[in-house]
Amino acid sequence: MAAPKISFLIINYNYGRYVGQAISSVLSQTYDDFECLVVDNASTDDSRDVIARFEDTDPRLAFEYLDSNLHQMGAFLHVLDRLAGELVCIVDADDFLFATFAAFHAQLHCDCPAIAATSSGVLETDHAGRPLSSGFAWLLHRRAGKPFDPGGSNSDHMILERRERELLWQQSTVIEPHEPGWHWSPGTANMYKRHYLVRCKPTRAVVGNAATDNYFMPFVHALAGSACIDLPLSAYRIHGSNVHGAQPSMPELRTFSKAAHQRSRARRSAIVRELASRARDFVSTHGRAFWTLMDAPSAPDGVPLNAFFNDPAIQDILNDHFDEILAACGEAETREALRARMGRKGYKHFLALQGQRKSRPD
Repeated sequence: MAAPKISFLIINYNYGRYVGQAISSVLSQTYDDFECLVVDNASTDDSRDVIARFEDTDPRLAFEYLDSNLHQMGAFLHVLDRLAGELVCIVDADDFLFATFAAFHAQLHCDCPAIAATSSGVLETDHAGRPLSSGFAWLLHRRAGKPFDPGGSNSDHMILERRERELLWQQSTVIEPHEPGWHWSPGTANMYKRHYLVRCKPTRAVVGNAATDNYFMPFVHALAGSACIDLPLSAYRIHGSNVHGAQPSMPELRTFSKAAHQRSRARRSAIVRELASRARDFVSTHGRAFWTLMDAPSAPDGVPLNAFFNDPAIQDILNDHFDEILAACGEAETREALRARMGRKGYKHFLALQGQRKSRPD
C-alpha cells in the first residue's frame, strides 16, 4: 500500500482534564499525513472550553459537538463514513500518544499490507500521567503469533529511519486470522484499515456504551489477521472514572463488573448477528472459512465453543437468520457445522426452535 493517510478520532465525554493532552499528542506526531476529528459527546464539564482552544490552530483538526451522548460506539458510527484516512485510530480522550505512534503503525501497515489492524504496547499511567507499569499485550500474542518476516515484505515506503524500521521488525508479531483469543492492547493502542471497519460496521444498534475495540478487533482480525508491536507507543491512563481500568494490568487478573461482562456478551452477539444476517456477503469473500469467522467471537471472553453456540441469545440469532445461512452455505454444510458446534443435545434444541419458527403464522 502507498504511504497511508491516518484518521485520528478523539471521542470525549467529560474528560476536560485530559482531552487537551490527547489532542496535543496527536498534533505532536512525527508522521504528519493525518486528519484528526474531535467529537464531544455532550459533555457537562469544561471539555468544550478546553477543546475550543484548539480551534483554528491546525488545518488537520476538525470538531463536532453533539447534542446528546452517543457513547463511544455511537459517536464512532456517526462519523465513520466521513473519515478520509486509509487507517483509523480511535483515541480515548483520557489517553495520549507518544510522538512516533503514527509512524510505527503506518510503517507496519505498509510492510504487512494484508492485515486488518495493528496494536502496540502501552505504558500505564496514573491520573497525572505518571508511569505505573508497562502493558502486558506481548504475553497475550507471543504464543499465538509469529515474528514478522521482513523478507516477505516488498514495501519501499520508508516512513521510519532504517534503525527504527529494523527495531519495528524485531518487535513485531503477526497473528493469523484463524488464531483465536484476545491478542491486543486496549483502545487507543490499535490502528485499523478503514475498509475493514466499514465491512464490519453493525447494521443494527450495538450496546450503547460499548467500547469500539471490543467489537471491532476480534471481528477484523478474524477477517484478515493482525500484527502487534511490542513497544509502548501510547499511554493508557488508570484513574477513578475509567471503568475499564480500575487497576494496572496483569494477565488474567483484571477484574470486571457484571455489567461489563454483559456488555461484552452483547458485543459478541452483535458480531454473530452481523455475520449471520449477511452470510452470503461473507461467504463470497471467505468461503468455507465463514464458520471460522462465526467461531471468533467466543474466544476473546474465553467461552468454550460448545457453550457459546448453545447460548440462547446466539441460538436465537441463528434461528432468525437461518434462511440466509442456508442460502450462503447450503443445508448439508450448515447442519454439519452447527451440529459440530452445539453437540447432539444443543443441536436437537436448535431444531426445536426451527420447528417453532416454521409453525408461526406469517
